Amino acid sequence: MIEEEDLAKHMLTVGQSGSGKTTLIYTLLSQIDVPYWAFDLKQDYRHLINEDPELLVLPWTELEFNPLAPPPGVPPRRWAQVFSEMFGHATSLLSGSKNYLLKSVIELYRFYGLFDECSPPYPSLHELEAVLASDKISYVRKKANYRDTVLNRVEAMNLGAGTIFDCSEGFDLETLLQRDVIFEFDGLNRDIQNFVMEILLAAVYEYRLAQTHRDTGLNHLFVLDEGKQVFSVYKERQEAAGIPSIDDLTAKLREFGEGLLVADQEVSKLTDSIKANTYTKALLPTGDRKQFDAMAGSMHLTDRQESVAQELATGEAILQTGNDDPVRVSLHEYQIKKEVTDSDLRQRQGGRWQQLSSTPRQRPPGFEDYHGSNPHSTDDIVSDPDQALSLSREAKQLLEDVVEYPFVPLTQRYDQFSSHHVGYDAKQELTDTGIVTEHMLQAGSISRKLLDLTERGRSFVEDNLEIDPSSKGRGGVVHRFWQHQVKTAFDEADWTTKLELFDADVYATNSQVELGVEIAMEDTEREVEHIKDRLETGFDAVWVVCRNSQVRAGIETRVADADLDTSRIIFRTVSEFEEPENVSIPE
Repeated sequence: MIEEEDLAKHMLTVGQSGSGKTTLIYTLLSQIDVPYWAFDLKQDYRHLINEDPELLVLPWTELEFNPLAPPPGVPPRRWAQVFSEMFGHATSLLSGSKNYLLKSVIELYRFYGLFDECSPPYPSLHELEAVLASDKISYVRKKANYRDTVLNRVEAMNLGAGTIFDCSEGFDLETLLQRDVIFEFDGLNRDIQNFVMEILLAAVYEYRLAQTHRDTGLNHLFVLDEGKQVFSVYKERQEAAGIPSIDDLTAKLREFGEGLLVADQEVSKLTDSIKANTYTKALLPTGDRKQFDAMAGSMHLTDRQESVAQELATGEAILQTGNDDPVRVSLHEYQIKKEVTDSDLRQRQGGRWQQLSSTPRQRPPGFEDYHGSNPHSTDDIVSDPDQALSLSREAKQLLEDVVEYPFVPLTQRYDQFSSHHVGYDAKQELTDTGIVTEHMLQAGSISRKLLDLTERGRSFVEDNLEIDPSSKGRGGVVHRFWQHQVKTAFDEADWTTKLELFDADVYATNSQVELGVEIAMEDTEREVEHIKDRLETGFDAVWVVCRNSQVRAGIETRVADADLDTSRIIFRTVSEFEEPENVSIPE
């Protein structure tokens, strides 16, 4: 019923949860003869390795990708524009901020010599952040707002992405295009999910364009099973941001044999562009009148056809290809057991991850001097100290509270103001100027939003407030929170503790035993290196307190593969330390 050449013109599938969308996608992927990339936000597709042993599943903790490295054959100046547009769309930047970002990227490329010869090393988002932070601009000018907004987005992106962007060159694009790949983004911040998905789409299109891979058939398929994250109608309606580049990309991809298979529960939240540019549409049971009407309208169903569509049962769909009449079909029952755990995945795919090569991040000679000065024109340099950043009284009050009490929930901080609205405005002022970033902390029954100082925030506090901005502990505010929770638990058990002693996140001793505690926020090889270092230091035991059970399972597998002395390693999860006074600590 659905031909491969039809998928080259894109397909849209809409239905409520449990209606059979994912099953339909499983069936289509099992029948096509071209490679596909699936962007997976819920770990739905990893289980296909039981059917396809050649399938590559890449959790985001294993992904290495530099969005500032131009795809093969793409000129740096063109890629700078593409990157700026995609980053701006994913993070909701308006035109002025996107233009400022573009200028910064071009200046960074110029310093790296990429306009003379497009070859590595390439700058990463970390170098871009350093350049943005060093741009000493005048805060009486509107440009200051652009810089602060862009810096806030880039800094948050680097903080939340783990090691994804920590490379000069990521995994080879041409190699990945030749195989079936599942990109798992579960656990990533939504803005980062959106950006990585959109920049990968753009990278493939620009690569195809540079290599003149024009084709009317299907060469490769993208699968997006939560389409509204990328194709959001709200961003399409944001007039100040201009027409989203992703809309333009949707129509252009089909010229190069790149198909899109987009699925979602809420068609009303999808862009008009994706609805208009999908040749094949499948309507499954929706259970919501608004969503049904939106899809029925997109398919131009008659009253009689709508009446039939409203009676669909699970496993049935109304299918329409091009201008053909819609037909009622029964979907193939694709049986698959969803039983692949993180540990299973690592055991079966770990060898393939190691075979993927990347190039470490490099900074050319003179970079420190470059980003220590203003990379832009000299007329933007602050010469008058009175032009320095100024904050409202409420913003300063909130900032002091963040420094003094770093782990207080954001909503509780608002209680010190005359109203929560005043507190919210103060918070917005701090985030918009790049003084703080917001971080969500969730574990067990704990759910709170925390504020963390940026480098710019620390500098402001040092220069303008009579308090010490240094933090106790290391890493981001969520990591430090759990350091303090663990330390408190050992304190309550009458152990002697200290943060960062002998490089351990928490050092604890009861005069007979010395423990080193590591807080593991992500399942990465770096955590295993930390465990190994603590063992070599001579601790009697090493506690590894993991962000969740998935991280724990992954690190346990890594530790087993590393052949470490597991008798001296004890694993816990952070949720066990929600109430430090109730944690059972052995004597």
